[in-house]
Amino acid sequence: SADQDFAQTLQAAAMQTHARVVERAKADPGGRNMATTLTLFLGVWPKAYLLQIGDSRCYLMRDGALTHITRDQTMAQELVDQGLLTRADAPRTRWAHVLSSAIGGQQTTPVVSRLTAHRGNVHLLCSDGLTKHVPDERIKHRLASMTSAKQVCEALLQDALDGGGSDNITLVVSRIQPTS
Repeated sequence: SADQDFAQTLQAAAMQTHARVVERAKADPGGRNMATTLTLFLGVWPKAYLLQIGDSRCYLMRDGALTHITRDQTMAQELVDQGLLTRADAPRTRWAHVLSSAIGGQQTTPVVSRLTAHRGNVHLLCSDGLTKHVPDERIKHRLASMTSAKQVCEALLQDALDGGGSDNITLVVSRIQPTS
């Protein structure tokens, strides 16, 4: 019950934020297209909560396996889900970066997931400025060989810049170390 209440609280907070951004956009003559994505990771040992809206991602690296644990909220992903587009073709379509859900957008669908934390898990939260230019295999290699969060963030940032760096590049890396 407490987990469900907390998840609902996170969803409500996201919707309140959405309402404030919409209100602000209406008040600002230049704010018509004001919107943003959100990926929030909150660790409360031995659990973690993930709130996601849009196409910013969360990856989990555990025991050498990289898993994309969020679902991109884009028109391309909607078409993949409907069987109208293949997963391989999705990144190359004009719909790849058209958001189907965003804070301040036409539609906002916050998704809250509850995860079990494990010692040594590495989480990467990132904007599409990284994933647009750095393939998952490269991300996996970087996370597997990381010596610190700072080092891997700098390496992934450089990979994205070297790959074209055509969008904002935001990334946060953490490794779970529980308290005794």
